[in-house]
Amino acid sequence: MDRLDPRKFREGNKQIVKFGFIGALAVLTDLAAYWVFLQVLPEMRVAGGFGNEAVAKTLSFLCGLMVTYHLNKRWTWRRKDRSDRRLVKFMLTYGMSLLMNVGINTGLLHLLHEHAWLVGVPYKYFVAFAGATGFCSVFNFLMQKFWVFRLKAA
Repeated sequence: MDRLDPRKFREGNKQIVKFGFIGALAVLTDLAAYWVFLQVLPEMRVAGGFGNEAVAKTLSFLCGLMVTYHLNKRWTWRRKDRSDRRLVKFMLTYGMSLLMNVGINTGLLHLLHEHAWLVGVPYKYFVAFAGATGFCSVFNFLMQKFWVFRLKAA
């Protein structure tokens, strides 16, 4: 009967709202940091042809990642302890999420550009971005709730 406790449903809904709010804040942090890093990093090309855009995006992604980790840890999941193991789990989750995000975005763009019945879809890049981001947001929430920040059974 414990599984049907309405308090648990309310807590889950609060977690989803908090997670979404923090996710939006992390995306804004990523975007703002990306713009700042593009302004301050000198124009360059490094091994493999990567330029300051790739360096700026990497640094800005890490800024957004730190925002989401610290705020979700304390506010959404209410964990105050320090845990290197939890941080490793978080980084693994977001590493997988990054790979899935890029793969889904690429796959959706391929579908939208290559299949005749989808060629007329407007805003293809936004559609691919939203699809990949939406899928990965659900993945990240579930991984954080049930693996990274899971409470141990008493």
